[in-house]
Amino acid sequence: MNKLFKNSLIIFSLFSILSCGEKSSDTESSANLEITYEIDTVMVDAGDHFFFVQFGLSMSDVDKARKLFYNFNSQEMTMEIIDLENLNLKELIQYEKEGPNGIGGGFIMRIKVLPDESVLFYDFAGIHHVASNGDKIATYKIEEMDWEGDELSEKQLINISSLDTKDGNYFYGQYGTQGIESKIAGLVQIDLSKNTLKLFPSDFLDFSNAYDISFDMGGGRSAKIPEQNLVRLVNDEVVIITSAKNSLWRWDLEGDSLINHSYQSQLTSNSKKGNFPMTAGSNDEFRAAIKEKSKEVNFGTLTEDSEQNVLWRYHKEMDRLTAGDTIIFKSVLTAFDTDFRQLAESKMPEKFKLSDPIFYLDGMLWQFLNIDDEVAFVRVKPTLK
Repeated sequence: MNKLFKNSLIIFSLFSILSCGEKSSDTESSANLEITYEIDTVMVDAGDHFFFVQFGLSMSDVDKARKLFYNFNSQEMTMEIIDLENLNLKELIQYEKEGPNGIGGGFIMRIKVLPDESVLFYDFAGIHHVASNGDKIATYKIEEMDWEGDELSEKQLINISSLDTKDGNYFYGQYGTQGIESKIAGLVQIDLSKNTLKLFPSDFLDFSNAYDISFDMGGGRSAKIPEQNLVRLVNDEVVIITSAKNSLWRWDLEGDSLINHSYQSQLTSNSKKGNFPMTAGSNDEFRAAIKEKSKEVNFGTLTEDSEQNVLWRYHKEMDRLTAGDTIIFKSVLTAFDTDFRQLAESKMPEKFKLSDPIFYLDGMLWQFLNIDDEVAFVRVKPTLK
């Protein structure tokens, strides 16, 4: 079965997630706890180097055990490794496009650092596994692999960029159809060590399609910006997170079902309202639709805090417009326990601006800040009491 999610520069269609059975939990609001926090900003010493910040460090990952931040420069094919303890550039690793250690000349969509310091590079065709010294361990061309187990239908494809893993063997993600009319058919479990594929059909995130924005570019070309629905491994559980509403789902692999958790925020809306254009016929209309959608509530992913046994999540919603039509956001930090129960939420200062990536290290939530094309991190030290 040779199926692959074929991305293109024209079709920006990202998959949502679906599953088989679904169990609902009661809607949860915060317990009688309080979040306090301290905030600081630190700069990274680049020396004579110029960090690759054009895409907002979107192709990056963190090695928490060694306190290293990996940022991939897709233009130079280099990895910038930042020492988060000393806040300086530790190392640059040069990768090859061609040859036995080549990771291809195509567009790298995502990277993942594994516990052994090797790195996974996700591209349109598959996943390149490269050792810490730059030697390639393997390339998994999903389109050419002969899977055992379940089979995709003729039009169904695996969304490579959705696949999450902790060990480089077991991957969890999404599958479905592609294109402007893309639809998620369900969740997928892949074992690369055994070439096995397991599918979990479901339509539980079909609601998020109502918040997609489609752009007719003319000449038969179309673009689509869908809602963000992620599959993430959190506390060794497979969790599905949507940016559209205040909910998450846990994938029970043994029971072949989903457990739904719905939450109530006292500070923002709990779901998008869809008060923005869903279609656009020009660049101006497309940009205007995206701006209108950005005013609505948007929920982020979960970040693990093993020190306090807490899961943290940011979300934001427009608070007001200035006289100059600038959007002022209300940003909120929420705490959950390791059983995904909501514990508390707190409004962040007005000047606090959310940005990706976000990670937890040394008792703090870190997030990237571009200061005159230099790398800085805003650090929030939250305490739950």
